[in-house]
Amino acid sequence: MFATSFTGPLKRAVLGALAIGAMSLPAVAQELRFVHAYPVASQHHRNVEWFTQQVTERTNGEVTFRVFPSAQIMPINQELPGILSGQVAMTYSVAPVVASVEPLWGVFDLPFAFDVELDDMSHAAKFYASDTGGGVLASAMEKRGFKLVTIAPTDYPSSIYLTKNTAPKTLEDVKGLKIRITGGRIAQLTGEALGYSPVAIAGAELVPALSQGVVDGGILPPIYTLDNKLNLKGLMIGPHAWPATTPIIMSLAVFNSLSPENQKIMMDVGAELRERALQTVAENATKAVEELKAGGADVAYFSPEETDRWRDLTKSVWEAFVNDNGPEAQAMLDELARLRSE
Repeated sequence: MFATSFTGPLKRAVLGALAIGAMSLPAVAQELRFVHAYPVASQHHRNVEWFTQQVTERTNGEVTFRVFPSAQIMPINQELPGILSGQVAMTYSVAPVVASVEPLWGVFDLPFAFDVELDDMSHAAKFYASDTGGGVLASAMEKRGFKLVTIAPTDYPSSIYLTKNTAPKTLEDVKGLKIRITGGRIAQLTGEALGYSPVAIAGAELVPALSQGVVDGGILPPIYTLDNKLNLKGLMIGPHAWPATTPIIMSLAVFNSLSPENQKIMMDVGAELRERALQTVAENATKAVEELKAGGADVAYFSPEETDRWRDLTKSVWEAFVNDNGPEAQAMLDELARLRSE
């Protein structure tokens, strides 16, 4: 360092030149490692591609991404711990996995919590955007070191799909059957309340379980059923539960390291993806049901009366969710009811 000190006009000229030079320096790009477990041909990956491209463009390259699909780095149940350990920055996860870290995500297992139809996702959209809906989940995640960027589903809610050729139409058509669930306390309690036998089976084991008669059907969504060519011919369509809800979650520390402007861009793009994703679900789920019908499936829809009946019979499940998770769980249920009555 030079010992010489500048004074007067020379000092002002040197400081001005340094300031101009500093302003002209390009911003340092921040590359985020983004992992997910879904194949590149999936809607999940298309959503990730759109999100990362938009953020990169709108931040003028200050935030970039390196995406690892298909569980290249780690299985889906290790992604959230991987975020906390600093191995990766972001993931496109799924509600049951997130619920293992934050039980409030069990709200998506609650029977008939979301009053949505194949072509109308507005109840879910309002809940996700609400301070006492998605906002409760976001706050809970921040306490655990995560930032909830958005909730962007890729399928319609799950309902009762059976291997037999006749669609169930009432609760009596389902009682006593062995029905596959993804797991979790809420799904187990729901089956017990409604009188069918819930059997937890991993997705990789579902096809042989159906073909070998281990279960009579499952709580499944239409797009997944079509894409995986599941041997299910009796379908009762309705928003029975939504365990396949998929959020984008990132490290809170990494999010806080972004500039305020880039944080806003990240969240704005997330909100736009949420709306795009719900619209895509509405379009693709309707097409999927039509294709399932064309492939020989017998399709029925939950009537309003049957929906009310199933919801009434599972009040104990909702109560258990609140007892397990406290005032925040009750706040979300109150918000779901308020939005349903709008």
